[in-house]
Amino acid sequence: MSKRKTDILYEKGTGLELFTSREAARFLDYHPVAFRNLVSKGKIHIHSRTGNYPLFLREELEKYQTTNKWAGKKANLKTKPDQPPAHTSSRGILAVVTATHKRKEIVIENLTGFKWEDVPAIRARVAAKYGKIPFRITLELPDDTGFTIVFHPSAKRADTP
Repeated sequence: MSKRKTDILYEKGTGLELFTSREAARFLDYHPVAFRNLVSKGKIHIHSRTGNYPLFLREELEKYQTTNKWAGKKANLKTKPDQPPAHTSSRGILAVVTATHKRKEIVIENLTGFKWEDVPAIRARVAAKYGKIPFRITLELPDDTGFTIVFHPSAKRADTP
């Protein structure tokens, strides 16, 4: 069994899942030519491009499945006819920076629209206010999943020169 290469990407800054045309067609269970026809007719919108390749949001593809009878049937969706389209979230990544200081759990800051480029500034603000203490950045992604990054202050080990 050979492993196939997947063409799923994640948007920098928001973490939204993006598909190439080939992966979007597979996701919807459409032939690539049929998928291109949907795009050319404006039924599915291109979210962005990388080079000459169009990229499609997973949320938009799911929305198309819930609003299009044929696509929903292919995906075996059990939807009610009056069900509203799937919710598409435009919010970015939410971040909460916390630490334990003087034996108390404190919230240092809440950020909306978190970007990975913010990490050095967050580290600097924590160090300026509290010194070099361990802290956490808890992230909530637009798809309501999340994770936590734990930072420990760097300390030279005794066995290193």
